[in-house]
This record gives sequence, structure tokens and C-alpha cells, in this order.
Amino acid sequence: MARVRLNETSDLPEEHRWLFERLERHDGDVINIFRALSHSPVALRRFIKLGSYFLEEGKLDPQLRELAILRVGRECGAPYKVAQHIALARRAGLTDAQVRGVEAPHAGLYDRRQLAVLTYAGELTAHARASDAAYGAVSSFLNAEELVELTLVIGYYNMVARALNALEVDIDTQARRDLETVGG
Repeated sequence: MARVRLNETSDLPEEHRWLFERLERHDGDVINIFRALSHSPVALRRFIKLGSYFLEEGKLDPQLRELAILRVGRECGAPYKVAQHIALARRAGLTDAQVRGVEAPHAGLYDRRQLAVLTYAGELTAHARASDAAYGAVSSFLNAEELVELTLVIGYYNMVARALNALEVDIDTQARRDLETVGG
């Protein structure tokens, strides 16, 4: 059970209810992370804006982005983050085996670029820095804009995973089904 109330639209101050109403129109439902973070509605709005940029407008290949996010979720022990991105990973063309394999990636499941991203994300998450080898591997195929975006995605989703863990946000129903399907 979440450590903070998972707010409904009616729980928000009147001037911030539009945010949930917009999410309901766009996605059909307000997911639990947004319901938990809505206790700080101005921060939530900015949080959504940056996350939406990465997911909808970013320059990074969606498969590479999702692998990085899944690796962060696994490294941080954040099942909510992993569960929530399984559908996005599938939509990007990743297999369930690749989703499962992010914790201990190997060449049998991933190509050289994917392995490089998984290594870079894993090192940044575990040590708050990347080795020269990990940086060199991703910089061999990403341009400067993509490399900075990858680094920001990893940092952003580390923040997300840690907030989810601290607040013990409950996994949404569909995301839980996805997690069970892939064996997470």
C-alpha cells in the first residue's frame, strides 16, 4: 500500500484538477505514480512535462530508451517502473525475453548497441558515473544530442524509481499483468 494517498481528481485543489482531467482524456485513467505525486501538483506538472518529452519527442531510438529505463528500474529494485514500461518496450519492438534479460544482459539477447546502453545505464545507476569503456561504447554510435538525452533519461528515471520506492506506490492493474506475463 502506498505511503501517501493516491489522490482522485476531487482531492486536488480546484486550480489543479485540470491536470487529472487532461490525463483521463489522453490516457483514459490516471496512473498511480501521478496520483501519488499529485500532492505536489506544480512539481507533478513539470515532472510529466519532462517525462513526456523523453517519451514523445526525444531523439533517442525508442528501443534504446526503453532498455535504459528498464535497466534503471531493475537496478533500483523498482518493480513499478519496470511494470509500467513493459507495454512501451513491446511497442518499441523489444521481446519479453529482452525485457526479462535487462538485469543480466548478454550478447544472445541484445545487439552491440543495446548492450552498450544497458551497460551505461547500469553503471550510471549503480555508481552515479560511467566508466570510460561504457561511455566510449555508447559514444561510438550516438551523436552528442542522443548521448546527452540518454544520460538525462537515465538520470530522470533514477529519480522516478527512487520516488516510487520511497512512496511505495502500488503497481497499476494492467502494468502488474504485464509484469506477471514477462515473469518479473
